[in-house]
Amino acid sequence: MQTENKKNNLVDNNIGGATNRRSNIELINQTTNNHVVDKYICGTRVVRGPDWKYGKQDGGEGHVGTVKAFENENDNEQQEVIVIWDHGEVGRHYRCQTQFDLRVLDNSATGICHDNSVCSGCGQTPIYGIRWHCGDCPNVDLCSMCYHSDRHNTRHRFCRIVTPHGEKILIDPRRKAKKLAFRGLYPGAKVARGPDWSYGDQDSGEKKHGKIIEIQDWSKTHPRSAAYVVWDNDRENLYRVGFNGMVDLRSVTPGKGGYYYPEHAPLLGETYYSREHLSSGLTSEISQQFQVGDYVNIDLELEIVQSLQHGHGGWTDNMFECLGTTGMVQSLDEDHDVVVVYPSGNRWTLNPALLTRVELTPEQQTAMQRQQTAANMARTTASSMPNQALKVNDMVQICSDLERIKIFQRGHGEWAEAMVPALGKIGRAVHLYADGDVKVQVGGGCWIFNPLAVTKVDSTQTIEDGHEERLNAMLKKLFSAQITGDVHEELVKAAANGDTRRVEELIKQTNVDVNGIFAGHTPLQAAAQNGHLDIIRLLIQHHVNLEIEDKDGDRAVHHAAFGDEAEVLELLAKSGADLNARNKRRQTALHIGVCKGHFDVCKTLLSNGAHPGIQDSDGDTPLHDAISKRRDDLIIILLEYNADVATCNNNGFNSIHHAALRGNSSAIELILSKIQNRQWLVDEKKDDGFTALHLSALNDHCLVAELLLTKGNASINAQNISLQTALHLAVGRQHLQIVNLLCSKNANVNLADKDGDTCLHEALRHHTLSQLKQLQDVGDSGRVYIYVKIMYGSIKKNSCRM
Repeated sequence: MQTENKKNNLVDNNIGGATNRRSNIELINQTTNNHVVDKYICGTRVVRGPDWKYGKQDGGEGHVGTVKAFENENDNEQQEVIVIWDHGEVGRHYRCQTQFDLRVLDNSATGICHDNSVCSGCGQTPIYGIRWHCGDCPNVDLCSMCYHSDRHNTRHRFCRIVTPHGEKILIDPRRKAKKLAFRGLYPGAKVARGPDWSYGDQDSGEKKHGKIIEIQDWSKTHPRSAAYVVWDNDRENLYRVGFNGMVDLRSVTPGKGGYYYPEHAPLLGETYYSREHLSSGLTSEISQQFQVGDYVNIDLELEIVQSLQHGHGGWTDNMFECLGTTGMVQSLDEDHDVVVVYPSGNRWTLNPALLTRVELTPEQQTAMQRQQTAANMARTTASSMPNQALKVNDMVQICSDLERIKIFQRGHGEWAEAMVPALGKIGRAVHLYADGDVKVQVGGGCWIFNPLAVTKVDSTQTIEDGHEERLNAMLKKLFSAQITGDVHEELVKAAANGDTRRVEELIKQTNVDVNGIFAGHTPLQAAAQNGHLDIIRLLIQHHVNLEIEDKDGDRAVHHAAFGDEAEVLELLAKSGADLNARNKRRQTALHIGVCKGHFDVCKTLLSNGAHPGIQDSDGDTPLHDAISKRRDDLIIILLEYNADVATCNNNGFNSIHHAALRGNSSAIELILSKIQNRQWLVDEKKDDGFTALHLSALNDHCLVAELLLTKGNASINAQNISLQTALHLAVGRQHLQIVNLLCSKNANVNLADKDGDTCLHEALRHHTLSQLKQLQDVGDSGRVYIYVKIMYGSIKKNSCRM
């Protein structure tokens, strides 16, 4: 027989007429009672759980069954379920409330779906069953089959979302997790009629066998809820395996379904509490674990933190200090949220579910209290300090309070111990940055400071203080010689401070290695980041190794790029340094220059032969980074040096996709002007079939969409793997402005997606008549009218019937 035709032309010769694979579906729809079942439980495919105590009643670990129904629904009793195991045995009294006998392998057959989601692995949209959202890649979602099949990076942590709008449960990475095979009613299984069989002698008798060819959908809203079987009598048909909790088959010899992570599969029953229960009872219970004075931190991914903060004070960009920093519980509010104070002196209201209690030594507690005191003093000083306009060559005095300046320096060049000699000293401003930071030459070094950490002084004061400066330098030299016996420590510090004479003295000593390391850095790396050209020339004369890496894999060129030292990079390039060297994050100096926004650094690197298209560990090129940073000047120069806009990152986004995703219209315009001879790039599709126009429509970037259509001649009716056009996505997301734009550009409103739905179906799906009354209260019913009016007007224009 030719099994490749089984979906299109199936003939049951013994019945005497043509039939198709949906004949059993029609039969069931005519004869079955449409009883009400719990859509979150019945039909769920399960395996044994942590409290299992029934031996091999399930057929053994990894064997799969289907939840048939609840046995009791009395709130005062332990909830229990009935399961039909794939080998045919019906088991009862499985616990799913305070003890958990079962885990959920897949609940897609129940019809649960997550609207407007797309599986990045197989392209299913929406995702049915459990949705797995990557905590590291905000655009990546997986269905259960793809998650357990190791699609996407197994080192990434995922959030498990069992029900629509349900809680996000953060799961450990799959990379080292235990993995088991699951088996039962899957392709290759030898099967016979099962407990819910109602098809007469279609199988030629109770003891006759067949073979499962494929797992299919009983209906489009209940994926993976049926098995396609070829019987020994050559008859073929589709049978229920989970639809409405029904199982028409039993396995005589189980088929292998794949592998799953048992510890990642949710416990049947634990995931079905309402959000109200979780946000009140659970939050209250968690908050009671903390007391005023406890030390806590957050060890979760940013997206998870932002999600859990909804309804608990929210999230702002100023709260980034909460991630990875230890704070102290100051109070518990009436909503059971926790108020935490941080070393910066800031206080934030946090969901207790985010927090982990940590133990600090008495010394650490004292240091933290000292930091908070200094922060409060710094804040008081900053609020009373008048604004000072600094210019290049102005003389400034550095703050002399060590704890206070450490606070000032956060996010402004940071603090390094080598900066200690500059405290209280007067120096000269040599560069002013766009964000207000100032580079100061002071104390034999050159450092970047927060403008709040410096005070403008008269030039006459610097003359009066000249003798004191020289005396301090001499005392420092004498003191340093007494307290250190490590010549390499002295060498690195002298190189960082720009002390050319001391460096020259040290490298002449026979016991000094010019490549010696202190605190993980070489003299060349320290000098490169701080722009000390004379020291770099001196080190090169003594045959310094230009390619030594620090603990992060950064070389001298990376340090120079970070410090915005274009002249240093010019010198290193002429000396033979590898400008395309990558650190442990696979970044080149050009990546760092772009991410820091250092235009001169990028220009110098490119003019000296740096490759503009090298990808980092995320697959991003410098052009991807420039688009993310919205730096048109960097995009222009990268394109001038032939950066390849077609290179895709690990998520499958080329530069046009990335700009469309980010809504960067100026980047789109620049790229379009560059690729006039490669027009096909505008309609290039990702693995899921999305073009740049799809991405702009999905994310409501109207200006980007207009540029793609008018200047890029994008194909307005391009379809993704689910056969959705940009118009389908815009309607589904209720982006009225883009819907209007696409219709005005003559988008085909009658194209159907893989489910046969047109854009009008999509519009009506999101605003059903039963919802209109509720929508009127928030003003959305007008939107429905406008959508239908736009769509209907376009349909009439195309002379098609509704």
